[in-house]
This record gives sequence, structure tokens and C-alpha cells, in this order.
Amino acid sequence: MIVEEQTANSSLERYIASVRSIWGDGKDPQLPFKVKALMEELFASTSTDEPWMAELIRDGKPRRELYCDPVHGFIQMGHIHKQGLGNAPHDHGPCWVVYGSYQGVTEITTYQRTDDGKEEGKAKLQKKELHRLPPGEVQPYLTGEIHSIETAQGPAVVFRFLSYDLEKIERNRYNLEKGTVMRLTPQ
Repeated sequence: MIVEEQTANSSLERYIASVRSIWGDGKDPQLPFKVKALMEELFASTSTDEPWMAELIRDGKPRRELYCDPVHGFIQMGHIHKQGLGNAPHDHGPCWVVYGSYQGVTEITTYQRTDDGKEEGKAKLQKKELHRLPPGEVQPYLTGEIHSIETAQGPAVVFRFLSYDLEKIERNRYNLEKGTVMRLTPQ
């Protein structure tokens, strides 16, 4: 699903146009919070009957790119998550991310690394906070923040705004049980 930049007829197109208008050089430390506010507006102004949202829900794909900005490189993803779906703790390297819940409830746990990071491949994490995102709730996660998600009530319609393409940057995935960290490199 690609947003046409020439017209801004749908709520998604207006949202993308608003994000592009505030982006600047992409280095504003307030940008994740500005995108958060815009995503909240998107959710408030979008009904499940709007064609692009109805298609996203009907297709039920766990992962769909809704928009990739050709100039700035940010990506807006849409996800349909079944109840109980979760992932391992991870970070987004030098990028930040904004998660939002349109339907269902998503829980996002943040972690603090408690080791010194000197032993390659090893990492000890401690749970820090649990954010519960009911419909309409949006939460940014900043550069380097370690987090995991789980769908507490689903199916959930989850939006994930990426400040840059994760396939092009180094980032980490953690295994809590084994106390390990795996470096993911660009593909």
C-alpha cells in the first residue's frame, strides 16, 4: 500500500504529509514526540471503514509497509497481531521508533542492560517498565532503548513508525533466558 504524495485525501495521506512537513533534517530530538502526536491524530480521525484501514484489517497481514519516504528514509508500518504474539527484547540501533495501538492491546516492556557490555555475545537485562497500549495509545522509544512487544488483546492493529530502514543499520536482539546478545547487521 503506497501513499500518493500528490493528494492528501485519506487520513493516512494527511498523516504522512504532516510527518514530512515537520521532518526537517531528521535530527530534532523532539521529532519522536511530534510523530507520536501526529499518530494519535491519525487514530482519532480514522474509522475502520476508511478504505486503506479496511484493507489493512481485511488482509490481516502480520507486517505491511504502508509508506517509505523516498527522501527522508522513514517508514510507516501497519501490523495485524494475533493475541499472544510477542518478540524478543531488541533495540533499533541508532534509530528511534513510535508504536501505536489502533485496535487491541499491545504491551511493550522496556529493559535496562545491567552488565558492562565487555563480554562479546553476552548481555544481562533487567525489566524496567511495562507500557500498556490500549486503542489510541502511542508511545515513542528512543535510540538504543531495549524493548519487546506482546499482544495482550487481539487481534491488534499496531502501527510502527521507524525513523529509518532497520534492514540498513546495525542493531541488537537479546535472549533473556540465555543472557546473550546477537548483533544484527545490514543486509
